[in-house]
Amino acid sequence: MGTILREGYLTGAETDAGYWEWNMNGELPFDADLLEQIGYEPCELTVQPVWRNKISAKSEADFRCRLKLHIDSHAAIPLACEISFLHANNSSQCYFFTGKVIRWSVFGEPLLMCGSYINTTRQRQAERELEKLKDFLTKTNRAARIGTWEINIETKSTTWTAVTRSIFAVGSDFVPDYSNFLDFFYDEDRERLDEAYRQAVLHGKPYDLELRIINGKGKALWVHTVGNPEFERGRCTRVYGIFQDITAQKRDEEKLQKKQTQLEAFISTAPAALAMLDRSFRYIAASKIWMASYNIDIKTIIGKSHLDVFYEISEEWKDYMRRCLNGESFKEEEESFVRRDGRTEWLRWEIKPWYETPERIGGVILFTELITDRKLAKEELVKAKETAENALQAKSRFLSVMSHEIRTPMNAVIGFTNLLLEDPREDQLEYLKLLKFSADNLMVIINDILSLSKLEESMVTIESVDFNLKELLENIRAINKQTVTEKGIGLNLNYDSKLPVVIKGDTVRLGQVITNLVNNAIKFTQKGAVTINASLVTDFDDNAIISFEVCDSGIGIPEDKQEHIFEVFTQASTDTTRKYGGIGLGLAICRKLVALMGGDLKVSSQENEGSVFYFSLQLKKGQSNQENTPIVKKEAQLGDIAGKRVLLAEDNQINVLVVKRYLEKWGVVCDVAINGQIALQMLWSGHYDMVLMDLQMPVMDGYEASRQIRMSSNYGNLPVVAITASLVGDVKQSILASGMNDWISKPFNPNELYEKIRKYTSPACGDEPLLA
Repeated sequence: MGTILREGYLTGAETDAGYWEWNMNGELPFDADLLEQIGYEPCELTVQPVWRNKISAKSEADFRCRLKLHIDSHAAIPLACEISFLHANNSSQCYFFTGKVIRWSVFGEPLLMCGSYINTTRQRQAERELEKLKDFLTKTNRAARIGTWEINIETKSTTWTAVTRSIFAVGSDFVPDYSNFLDFFYDEDRERLDEAYRQAVLHGKPYDLELRIINGKGKALWVHTVGNPEFERGRCTRVYGIFQDITAQKRDEEKLQKKQTQLEAFISTAPAALAMLDRSFRYIAASKIWMASYNIDIKTIIGKSHLDVFYEISEEWKDYMRRCLNGESFKEEEESFVRRDGRTEWLRWEIKPWYETPERIGGVILFTELITDRKLAKEELVKAKETAENALQAKSRFLSVMSHEIRTPMNAVIGFTNLLLEDPREDQLEYLKLLKFSADNLMVIINDILSLSKLEESMVTIESVDFNLKELLENIRAINKQTVTEKGIGLNLNYDSKLPVVIKGDTVRLGQVITNLVNNAIKFTQKGAVTINASLVTDFDDNAIISFEVCDSGIGIPEDKQEHIFEVFTQASTDTTRKYGGIGLGLAICRKLVALMGGDLKVSSQENEGSVFYFSLQLKKGQSNQENTPIVKKEAQLGDIAGKRVLLAEDNQINVLVVKRYLEKWGVVCDVAINGQIALQMLWSGHYDMVLMDLQMPVMDGYEASRQIRMSSNYGNLPVVAITASLVGDVKQSILASGMNDWISKPFNPNELYEKIRKYTSPACGDEPLLA
């Protein structure tokens, strides 16, 4: 094969062309010279034959086919073929080749062909782009339901595209013209279209309308039509335009309009201050409360800008509204603003976007609520709360002081009673027992009154110790014997012999309840008797259910008052306190105590016939070996603490006397300091095994003295035990924080005091940890 390029030239600004000759001894005319001419680099032409893999398979097959036809026809059929050449950069170049055999052998074989070529790449690309655009427009029109139409004024012919026929639901055999074209439209819309068409033809006015049609299938549709007239020499030659099916869009608009109408109606009647604004912040709707709150007329603001109506709006609010159009929401529970008249108001507000469609924000909705009255009421409530808290703190301080002041003398009463009971005369024993019983109950009552809030919150601890129930009830009966004798009434005790001798429970709390019920019964009984009943309800192996009753023949309680008498500070009658005394606290405390012990205090009464207060408790059986239990440790144990040196820091001389009497009986050496400062001086100058520290003392209290002791290198581990008349629950944390090891409450139990001294003065006391 040999190809001779006669000449290469550029026939136009963008078209390459040339001539070629082919010595037809070879396969194809595409040798290196030709391929270089059409853009290949020499380095790409090393493989033989050089055209291999550079011509698409389709182009090669097509060329061979046409070449064969040309040769077979002895050049009667021209050779003309477009060939696509493949380049290394994956681009393709198209060339249109023509040729003719001009020399033949005597045997009719082709010897020489000459021809020309021209680059058609750009033309093919343009055709492909045009076809692609045409396809795109066709698909877009179909997707958007947009069809085109044309009316030739001179020939009166009408042309519809396939999409237009689809919109009007007619087949390809339908021949549209202007008259049958108008028949599809509603009457009023037909008149509008006809008039618009006439204006276009006569005066060159284009039109853009939304109209309703009934298509060939009887379906009602909305169409958007555009008409454009075309003139030549002042005369309209044709009108062309589009038809678009906008039925879905119109339905969405109708739905949106319906929703917007409903929203406007809701806002206008909403029981809150609401306003609806468009994207330019113009009023669409506002509620009656909005108008009333800001003293405006809805007729004067619809269509006006909110920023003009409320020109005093801050830049911050304007920014909120602008950001709201981007989908953000804002709210504030409390914010103050100044009215135009200078009055300060409080406002709760919220700004949210509202949506025309799920994707498009139509504007903003404002919600405001004037909360000035609520704010002022809240401030008053806060002040009242602060006042109540201050009163509560004052009450707590008062109760704390009263607790200390009352428990301090009670310490002397109970302490000296315990001392007398250690070696009583025979004729004094009964009175001393009753005195101790009364003092113990009085102490419990005082504690309950001073911590009534704790009792109401069920914070009172119920103990479980062995005690003789019959002895408890007989003591209660004995202590009230003189009172009933003076009133001339009876006081009976019915004790079920089947009851266990010893039971486990809180003897003080149970005694307090029954004592209170007996005292009430005696107080309200003028004749007859008061009876205490204790009976066995159910007997189990290790516990028993016991019923308690206190019956009287007194004034009784009206039925409508029977539940109220258990309320705090409540009496059955307004003149009860004046006539019989009392403050209406006892029954409330009794019911709570019975509930804490697992029972329910109830009453059965008839006016002027007496009352019965009753409850049942399930109590464990105790060990019947507590006869003659000593009140304090006997001489056999004195060696445990005898000889120990104790420093007592106490400023109350009576309490000093009580404590020293017990310490002397136990063989303990005791020195006294009347305040914390003196106690520290005595510690630095002497040796002590333990300190009993009062908390409230002049000059330096027990807390500060304990902190000073803990800071000392010599006495940092010295046992310090608080001895306090305050309620331990109120001062426990302060006691521990100051570094004290333990505490004892006033009035103290001698056994407890003895055990504390023995515990903290034993050889291992230095290793005792602080209580947590």
